[in-house]
Amino acid sequence: MLDCMTCKRIRWSASIPVILLFVAGGFLIQAQVAVVQDNAPAVLLDLFLATWSYVLAVASVALLSVWWLWKWHHMRTAHAHFGHVEG
Repeated sequence: MLDCMTCKRIRWSASIPVILLFVAGGFLIQAQVAVVQDNAPAVLLDLFLATWSYVLAVASVALLSVWWLWKWHHMRTAHAHFGHVEG
């Protein structure tokens, strides 16, 4: 893979949805613990935060899909001359 700034930013930002999904899973586990402890406010807060983490993860996947399409276009246009041999 070529080391231009656009390629590095796209590669780094792909981890954002994965991190948000792990955070949502952590909030769901914490909500289960709060259910066992009979702590209703903690359950509501954890479910609220888990929901928003999931929503942000889905939104970031949608945005990153557009960004990956842009990367594909960028690689085909800006880096196209590296693959061709002139003779």
